[in-house]
Amino acid sequence: MARGKLIVFEGLDRAGKSTQCQKLVEDLQNDGVKVRHMRFPDRTTPIGQMINSYLSGDSEQEDHVIHLLFSANRWEAA
Repeated sequence: MARGKLIVFEGLDRAGKSTQCQKLVEDLQNDGVKVRHMRFPDRTTPIGQMINSYLSGDSEQEDHVIHLLFSANRWEAA
């Protein structure tokens, strides 16, 4: 099975990322493209819970560790 494409929208809070994602999903679906909308971090996974703990200030991580955790969180969804 071939891997799909991952399209990422980045930006500050309230910048319109969710709105743009929804518009893109609708346009792709209207064109007959199979689409799966995912949000990250996915806090329901074990790695996502570690990220959530870091983001809420309950734990500390080195910068490179949190970067790798975010990457691993995306791989969990793949």
